[in-house]
Amino acid sequence: MDRLRLQELDTEGCDLQHLRPVALTPVHSVHVTAQLKADDASGSARREKHLDVLNVRYVVKEWQGPWWKGACFRRVIDKVVLNDVSLRLKPGEITAILGNSGSGKTSLLDVIACRSSGKVTGSILYNATKCTRAIVQNHATYVMQADRLLPNLTVRETLTYTARLKLHCSNHAIDKKVTQVIMEMGLKDVADSRVGGSIIRGISGGEQRRVTIAIQLLKDPDMIFLDEPTSGLDSYTARYLVSNLRDLARRGKIVLLTIHQPSSDIFTLLDKVGIMSKGEMVYFGCAREIVPYFTALGYPCDRYINPLDRYVDVASIDRRDIEKERESLERVASLVQAFKSSPTHLQTIKDIHADLKEGPTCIEGDARDPGPSYFRVVGTILHRMFRNLFRDRKDYVARLLLLPLFFLFILIFLGRLKHNQQSIQDRVGLLYQSSTVPPFMGIINSVALFPCFRDQYYREKRDGLYGTVTFLLAYSIHVLPFHLISSAIFSSMVYWVTGMHPGADHFGLYSVQIFILHYWGEMTTIAMMGLFMNQNLAQSVTALVQAAHVIIASGFLKDLHSIVKPLRWISWALIHRYSAEIFVANEFSGLKFECPGPGPDNVTLPCMKYGDDYIDKYYPDSPEHMARNFGILVAYAIGTLILAIVCLEVKGNKNLH
Repeated sequence: MDRLRLQELDTEGCDLQHLRPVALTPVHSVHVTAQLKADDASGSARREKHLDVLNVRYVVKEWQGPWWKGACFRRVIDKVVLNDVSLRLKPGEITAILGNSGSGKTSLLDVIACRSSGKVTGSILYNATKCTRAIVQNHATYVMQADRLLPNLTVRETLTYTARLKLHCSNHAIDKKVTQVIMEMGLKDVADSRVGGSIIRGISGGEQRRVTIAIQLLKDPDMIFLDEPTSGLDSYTARYLVSNLRDLARRGKIVLLTIHQPSSDIFTLLDKVGIMSKGEMVYFGCAREIVPYFTALGYPCDRYINPLDRYVDVASIDRRDIEKERESLERVASLVQAFKSSPTHLQTIKDIHADLKEGPTCIEGDARDPGPSYFRVVGTILHRMFRNLFRDRKDYVARLLLLPLFFLFILIFLGRLKHNQQSIQDRVGLLYQSSTVPPFMGIINSVALFPCFRDQYYREKRDGLYGTVTFLLAYSIHVLPFHLISSAIFSSMVYWVTGMHPGADHFGLYSVQIFILHYWGEMTTIAMMGLFMNQNLAQSVTALVQAAHVIIASGFLKDLHSIVKPLRWISWALIHRYSAEIFVANEFSGLKFECPGPGPDNVTLPCMKYGDDYIDKYYPDSPEHMARNFGILVAYAIGTLILAIVCLEVKGNKNLH
């Protein structure tokens, strides 16, 4: 068996047209024969599909100096990530890019996939046509290093939902395609098992990685880019995964992956290998030629040493001391120069320029797939969110009952409200809790449940499946029934059990305001999680914003007329200024309080007999401003949704490498 595998490796050259059928397995022979027949039939009118990278240079901006110096005192320098990189990728071949950390492997993938954020010069060409984001999204797929999957869905459900977002076809055709991809990636035995995550137990890490790859195969792409697909996997699982990728390549696809620590078994599966150092190519060519190439340069490889490990070490920079660093830099520079002068590299450049002179060829299937309808996309995202939540009983119960359960603390502390002078302060305290608890419960729920949806959004938006507005519209609809139910339960229990102002209209105003504040708290947290990837930091910032709103603008802690003018002006821009006026006007309007009798020595204590007196003293004209204040609250709710959209758009798509 090993002998057959070595024979197969030796007979596999850089060009599939030179493969000898006797050295291939039957499956591979069928694929190669079919490819040769197709090429013969097309004649010289059609060129073989290929992806070319020509003289690519990639530069990013980098801040110099500690962050606390600020933008005015820090320098911005241009950091060269890739420098004069050229290569050609052909269908039917699996190519691996290697290098130590910081060598530019992932950046090269980002540039090829049109996902870079810096300045790119040079050319990325597909069939001599300049690659654009639209071409890449239509013909290629990018498998990121991180497996961002919803933990409560099964493998089949995960693929089915993504297929509904990608494919414009019937449900029967989608089910057929999903089954096909499951079989191709060897996921049949776990098709109906939960994916799982860091907390929920599910399929293994290798199977999760194969699910991530399977997602990207649903549209049958011409090119597959993978960022360290074997990272974190054991040697057997890694080899099995690369073997699957090799089978995909043999079906006429371009497969390009980065690998950090390849095993010798993986080396035998690769057709081409590229080694990078400091953003430059040290070697790019056939895997079977790497040992003779470096041996000719004076770097032989012993028989029982993995050639990839050996030559990645040769191309690495040793920074243990200045002398070793200088020597390794000189060595890498000489290797880069030797590769640029090599016949293989010069021939690649010549071939690319020759194709450019002939002009671009027509790319089959270049017309943009219209994809599913907008309403189908929103419905699919929404259905997926509900199913993922309903599968986890604890998250579902917390989302629904966390706010109502807080009523128990209020009841234990306040009990039943009376109508004496002390009850005025009790009512103020209850209204203060009514202003602060709903937003805080929204913060807690969103921090616990939103990050997995956010990561899914980053990946699917990069794949061109939908945009920010579509995602947040679906999420808003998703949380709406939970906010309505939990707000209604909380309002009913607090309002009627504590004995607040009688009347259905007063209860309705109170309930609507609880709902708006609950929604505002969650959407504000979503906006912060759009700015900060760390949800704990987002939670802290949102809690600080919420506390500032209540302290400055509500008037429950300090009379608004007695605070300093700058804070009084700021309070007009904060939501709790208007919610407090509604709460107070709704609760105190028309109430009558008992006045105590004379105190010791017949001293008459001050008494506020009517609730309207409290309103006139601390919140004048608030009953007349009810409609205005409610309009402002609704505007705040809509405004926070828009703010969340802006925050997610401004920060852009996270790579999640």
